[in-house]
Amino acid sequence: MKYSSILDRVQIEDFCESLRSNPYPVIEKAESAYAKKIEEACDMISEDNRQIVLITGPSGSGKTTTAQKIAEGMRARGKKINSVSLDNFYKSETDLPRWQDGYQNYESIEGLDLEHFEKVVKELLHTGRAQFPIFDWATNRRAAESIDLRFDRDTILIFEGIHALNPLISEPVSTFPSMKIYISTHSEFYHGAERLLTARDLRLTRRILRDYSYRATSADETFQMWDYVLKGEDLYIRPYRQYADLHIDSTHAYEPYLYRQGILHALDSACSACHLETISRLRASYQHFFNIDLSLVPKTSLIQEFIKQDD
Repeated sequence: MKYSSILDRVQIEDFCESLRSNPYPVIEKAESAYAKKIEEACDMISEDNRQIVLITGPSGSGKTTTAQKIAEGMRARGKKINSVSLDNFYKSETDLPRWQDGYQNYESIEGLDLEHFEKVVKELLHTGRAQFPIFDWATNRRAAESIDLRFDRDTILIFEGIHALNPLISEPVSTFPSMKIYISTHSEFYHGAERLLTARDLRLTRRILRDYSYRATSADETFQMWDYVLKGEDLYIRPYRQYADLHIDSTHAYEPYLYRQGILHALDSACSACHLETISRLRASYQHFFNIDLSLVPKTSLIQEFIKQDD
């Protein structure tokens, strides 16, 4: 399905009581719906013998997991896969562009070393082998090590990152059959006519929980970054989503119930004066949901990207 600006609606009254009394069928239905979208993507890649797959989407959309699952699906069909995160082409922290207020701009495509990207991609496609960089986030610069990638007619290259559909990324691979995929949360949660949770706030929730669980980042710190993330989406991602061959909605209908306890806990310590309206809005939204246990999430679920369970 191509991208449409019209968002889908998840009507919680359709499954709310079932989720409370017997959550497994509701969860299985949501997981199966997402798996079907992955299968559709793999079908399209196979049918047209596409060797390049470009995957993008805004922050918190599930790009990384979706790229991994497409890779798994194509390996199951006998293809060799090389996955490339565009994040590995970031410039060193001191060379990043800045926003007008001086804050480092991690959202701009100018933050990527495009000259090096084009060089190694063309080398890989024309010689069958190239060394791809690894970005060291601990030092905020390119690591001394690199990744040795190979390419032949039975190989599919998957490029994943927020700039994957930008022509500066897609042009160097344009001589090979490619597929462009855009991923987002494209559903909003309703009870009747009342909107309970927006698609963007669902992504913000995912980002807060992931930052807190995996990066020891407070909600206030995520809120500060989120302002720049949204600005970057409008400037660098949204203009290119129309070129996607396939749009995947990564929303899972049972998500807000999983997140309720964690997000309310994270918001308890949030006190940023600049984000009081957002904090209040999220609190109000999650009052409409009840808690379900994180252990219900299948180990293979995309949702695992945003939660961390106790061992």
